[in-house]
Amino acid sequence: MHNSDWDAAQHPPTSSTFFTPEPRVSPEENPWLGRTHHFQFHGTASEYFGIWIVNILLMIVTFGLYAPWAKVRRLRYFYGNTEFVQRRFDFTGIPHKILLGRLIAIGIYVAISVISNYSVKATLIGVVILYLAVPWLIRATIRFNARNSKFGNARFYFSGSNKEAYWVFLKCIVINLLTLGLFFPVVVWMYKRYCLDHLYAGQLKFKLSADWPAYMRAMYIPVFLFIGILVGAGLVLAFAGQLSSNPAQLIWLFLAIYLLGLFFVWPLMSARIFITTWNNTSISRSVFKTDCGQWHYAWIMVTNWIVKVLSLGLMTPWAAIRLYRYQVESLSLHLKNDPDAMINKLQAEHSALAEEISDIFDIDVSL
Repeated sequence: MHNSDWDAAQHPPTSSTFFTPEPRVSPEENPWLGRTHHFQFHGTASEYFGIWIVNILLMIVTFGLYAPWAKVRRLRYFYGNTEFVQRRFDFTGIPHKILLGRLIAIGIYVAISVISNYSVKATLIGVVILYLAVPWLIRATIRFNARNSKFGNARFYFSGSNKEAYWVFLKCIVINLLTLGLFFPVVVWMYKRYCLDHLYAGQLKFKLSADWPAYMRAMYIPVFLFIGILVGAGLVLAFAGQLSSNPAQLIWLFLAIYLLGLFFVWPLMSARIFITTWNNTSISRSVFKTDCGQWHYAWIMVTNWIVKVLSLGLMTPWAAIRLYRYQVESLSLHLKNDPDAMINKLQAEHSALAEEISDIFDIDVSL
């Protein structure tokens, strides 16, 4: 199918006109079907370093105006080197459109900053308005990124509505308030479900089958493990302190154990969220799996932090490639849908304004 077939669309279709039924193909007609295939990543740290350093230098020279081109080059490199069943991904965002959105976002940021110097009330109103706009920003950003992401000749599409985004946002606020933040993993689950359950690749719909207790376990087991290690270390060191002539050394040892354990809590959480999500995600009749190891994933994150600090940031491209490669190559898909039969969904061109506002105000939609 040619890109012009869907680029000519002026309006996205309604829910009743999503897709034509997918034609069924037997494994005899397509040898890819009925088998489990791993994703592959072909990028290297040396190649990406060249892109990364040029992006940094050009952003400095242009006072940040090159940022949209830097973003597109970065995404195209990672997408373009990601492969599944001999097909590559691609990012098709247009830099000058992203630049327009960024300039408007910067204008909003500057206006709020200027107003804050003259009126506290106006500042509070601006912050409240921005806060209330978060669901719209998140939904529009996901939709823009999906619209500009491709697998082979098939585009991704995000069908989530603003109404659904605000309803999820409201429930997340209520859950956090009523549980004093203890049920934050449920918020993560609701956000993941909103993102994946409205995402399409061509006519194929993603689905997250995990329940909220799975995310509670994913995020709280590292916390309980950390607490258990501290209690165990505390008891052992307290007993050793009665026999030691220099208890101050034991205090420093306990502090070192505390810092080391604390350093691993978030990486372990990230690993377990990644594993829980992809081991419970399907696209139409095809099912994802990951052989990612939580400790290996956490080790990569922790050592990436250390290397970036020691290299004063120069090893950032190496760290980015290292983590992304592990994530991608741990994923596999048991293929039951014919990738040659993917049909693009008609959709309008979306503005990059929301994504740039999210970037300027540091709103993370990638959790």
